[in-house]
Amino acid sequence: MKIEAFSEGKNLDAPEANEDQFLVLPGRGYAVIDGCSDITGQLYEGVRAGWLASRIVLQALATFLVDPAERELRPERLIEHLSAAIRAAYVRHGILEIARADPARRFGATLTLAAELGETFRFVLIGDSGLRIDGTEVFVNDTDLDRVTASLRVEAYRLVGEAGGGALDQARAGRACAFNGAANLRPEMQPWLDESKLGLLYERSLAQCRTRFPRVPEADIRCLLDTGVSGQTRFQNNTASPLSYAGLDGFEIPLPLVRVIDRPRAAIHSIELYTDGYFEPGAAPALDDWEAAFAEVERVDPEKIGRYPSVKGSSARMNTDDRTVVIVHLQPRALDARHVP
Repeated sequence: MKIEAFSEGKNLDAPEANEDQFLVLPGRGYAVIDGCSDITGQLYEGVRAGWLASRIVLQALATFLVDPAERELRPERLIEHLSAAIRAAYVRHGILEIARADPARRFGATLTLAAELGETFRFVLIGDSGLRIDGTEVFVNDTDLDRVTASLRVEAYRLVGEAGGGALDQARAGRACAFNGAANLRPEMQPWLDESKLGLLYERSLAQCRTRFPRVPEADIRCLLDTGVSGQTRFQNNTASPLSYAGLDGFEIPLPLVRVIDRPRAAIHSIELYTDGYFEPGAAPALDDWEAAFAEVERVDPEKIGRYPSVKGSSARMNTDDRTVVIVHLQPRALDARHVP
């Protein structure tokens, strides 16, 4: 067995702020965890909620995987164990009832796990971190939610540019539209956008999303266009919309939103687990290939308004997102046994 792992925070000048985590427990399991950034900026004992959430999940996952009573790895027991750890953190910080009432105040994290269960691997995906098996089969829980809010940012770049705004103006207005929605004009959007142009931006985004996402009710699209990223928690951990998504936040997760895949261990050659800071997988299951793919994405679309639309872009010392990958190269058990001293 050979294991490669890499993680880098988006802020190159503050590596300690990386909200991603990875776990490597040979014989038990491998995971990547992505803490969800809290756009309110609230700090808990000096750290942000996303940073705290990823470490809570990391520690709770490790204790779960080494517990002999959990060797069957039932997904519902895993979710409850991790959720209980997050709820305990709410209690410590005195916000349990606040978090229960307001999803926007909850800690959040995604998880992609590869658990060894003797002759079988069980893969569990909660949220939008990804999995690739044998360099070909890719699994990602993608509901298109981020693409709806990204459309606001892309249109803002276009309109501000047409009005004569520069790169900084486009970035400022684009972020305001993506994170707050286009229902109301905000100071960060001015002077390049007025009420009329904001209305045009909204209608262009709506038309594009209706065409691109025909299975999504228009009311759900409009909800996101109105509120942006700040309003997307209403789609978290419910099955009311095609845009609904799972996230570890201390409370119930509907099992239909969680992907569980079982595979015979002997049939697998490689496993790759990665967070959404990688917009493209590597050409092959190797860290150098993943980093080459990352570099190519940054070369082609650093602002993430073209081939890889996103609610954020990269700048000189700030990448679009934290990124983490864990690559497990497996050998058949028979060969492993022959090489044990």
